[in-house]
Amino acid sequence: MCHVLIIEDEFLIAELLASMLEANGADTTSIAVSEVQALSSARERQPDLIVSDVNLGRGGSGPDAVVRIRDELGDIPVIFVTATPRECAPFDYAAAVLDKPIQPDRFAAALRSIGS
Repeated sequence: MCHVLIIEDEFLIAELLASMLEANGADTTSIAVSEVQALSSARERQPDLIVSDVNLGRGGSGPDAVVRIRDELGDIPVIFVTATPRECAPFDYAAAVLDKPIQPDRFAAALRSIGS
């Protein structure tokens, strides 16, 4: 799976996602808490996968960050992990939209679906 960019403004959730990603084969992860950080991080090291929250509080919008990254760097697979899954409905490019609290088995299945 290689490198994964996590866009999540809640530290504990970001750390949990990083741990689950590494347990499922990610070599490295980066965590961004805002749109600006996400774009900067993606430019610094292009991710092979993006795992993003939707609402980043004062840091903006995960989907907006994802659109900007994909416009600039190409069709990177995306999994949204959010408490507001309805806000992801217009993003048909998402490999999965998973509810919080995250269920490890559903997350692992979404990761497997991208790899196949």
